[in-house]
Amino acid sequence: MDSLKPELTYLEDWVFHFNSFTGKWAAIPRTEYTDYWNNYKNPKILRSKSLDTLLALLHKSKGDRQIIENITSGKTK
Repeated sequence: MDSLKPELTYLEDWVFHFNSFTGKWAAIPRTEYTDYWNNYKNPKILRSKSLDTLLALLHKSKGDRQIIENITSGKTK
């Protein structure tokens, strides 16, 4: 099994889950994993109908939560 390329290691900090009831994917920071399963509405948990959208956002930000917040709030394009 190949390991992640060094520039993709930020993905190791995220867990992905598909919810068949909502039809959405969730990208969950590992530190917020229990909040996700306890139905806590955590703004750090990203949701989208497309896994590709979540991956693109994580790639663009390199997993940096401040950059993600800026992108999703419209401060950064």
